[in-house]
Amino acid sequence: MSRRWTTACLLLLAAAQPGTGHAAVTEDMFQMRNTSDLVGLCGAGQADPLYSAAIHFCQGFGSGAYGVASEYEAARSRARLFCPPSADRLPSRNTAIAEFLQWANTRPDVMRLPATDGMLHFLSDRFPCPDATVAKGGRR
Repeated sequence: MSRRWTTACLLLLAAAQPGTGHAAVTEDMFQMRNTSDLVGLCGAGQADPLYSAAIHFCQGFGSGAYGVASEYEAARSRARLFCPPSADRLPSRNTAIAEFLQWANTRPDVMRLPATDGMLHFLSDRFPCPDATVAKGGRR
């Protein structure tokens, strides 16, 4: 993977922000049933007994899912779902995860979606494409 993709993969879900006000992490959240589970793991507080496992899971899941989605989107010339800026203009990891958590927590309907779908909704909102490249039926 190129440096740009590595940076981008780590961008979305590479670090958690303590103090997001979420309930304690449960072992059940690691089943990753929906976006709510992803938000719970990524928003774990440092005092949570499962903090280390939650953050590492969050980082791995986010990096993998973002990497696959980015490679797929980069191969498409049209009908893209999201268009991130160049690597030098991407927000920091901490900023990106804070934005994802804030975004997801204001959208109860997204919390029920599969975690990868929730991420794609966030990415399409956060990094919209010019109108000519947006997929039909794509969300913005």
